Amino acid sequence: MSLGETVSVGVVGVGYLGQHHARVFSELPHVRLAGIHDNDTRRAVEIGARLKVPVFDSLEALIDEVDALSVVTPTTTHAEIALRVLARKKIALFLEKPIADTLTEARKILDAVREANVLLQVGHIERFNPGVVAMLESGVRPAYIEAQRLSPFGLRATDVPVIVDLMIHDIDIILALVGSPIQTMRVVGTPAITPHIDLANAWLEFRNGCLAQVTASRVSLDKLRKIRVFDRRGLYYSLNYDTRELAMATVRIQPGALPEISRSTKSFPNEEPLKKELSTFIDSLRQGLPPRVSGDEAYQALEVALEVNRLAHESLARFRDADESGPSP
Repeated sequence: MSLGETVSVGVVGVGYLGQHHARVFSELPHVRLAGIHDNDTRRAVEIGARLKVPVFDSLEALIDEVDALSVVTPTTTHAEIALRVLARKKIALFLEKPIADTLTEARKILDAVREANVLLQVGHIERFNPGVVAMLESGVRPAYIEAQRLSPFGLRATDVPVIVDLMIHDIDIILALVGSPIQTMRVVGTPAITPHIDLANAWLEFRNGCLAQVTASRVSLDKLRKIRVFDRRGLYYSLNYDTRELAMATVRIQPGALPEISRSTKSFPNEEPLKKELSTFIDSLRQGLPPRVSGDEAYQALEVALEVNRLAHESLARFRDADESGPSP
């Protein structure tokens, strides 16, 4: 597309998160929100009336009117929707995270996108946190990373494990920061309220020697979203995802003297992350730039998250077997 063109965008799925996709697209420059579609017609009509945009009674009818589509539907439908879209029209796609619910479905999406030669961006929104951007742009060389993502229990996304819902954010950030394959994983996890894993802790060892510990819970009393990075050059970063406050420290060691620690803190403007994320998607489409979060990166994050979930169930099964067998004679 040329820079002077207005991008016609549609949103499929206008539930809890999809309604905000539609709202943001309606506010962005160089964008025309052409319409929305949702299987829940009453919900679609409600959001359409609120934003004063057309409501389409079928996905195909919406596809015909747009240059790009934002898919904010249950993860299990991502592959089916993406394949239907690209079989009908070659348009840019934004898929909310995770890219799919299985690696097989994710691969189908990637193959279809490559064959159609269209833009695909996946909604790993923490990549747009200014503190994360600052760390990535600093050329950080992590030696050790600690990430915690704790949330009180709610009814949203309880049909998937906490690893795929919450921990995958930190997995994606860690993979981007480290830039090296994972060599070893050790995981523990357990259900608490839902039938799925509600709490999990993963220990990751990377080929380049970096170590990472990642904790996720959706049954915490308090909300906490934080990542700490210890750099090989004596740098330390501590980011509060929610407040966007990045604390930094530099350690200098002189022979025969105590370590000198210099501290600083940087706060970033309160910009809506979703607006930044979706505007970057539009910029990539209009300027022919690669997406901030590619399909391949989203695939890698999903691959790790699913393996963490598998290992969590494996550890849980070992504990249950040991408990059922009773004490050794």
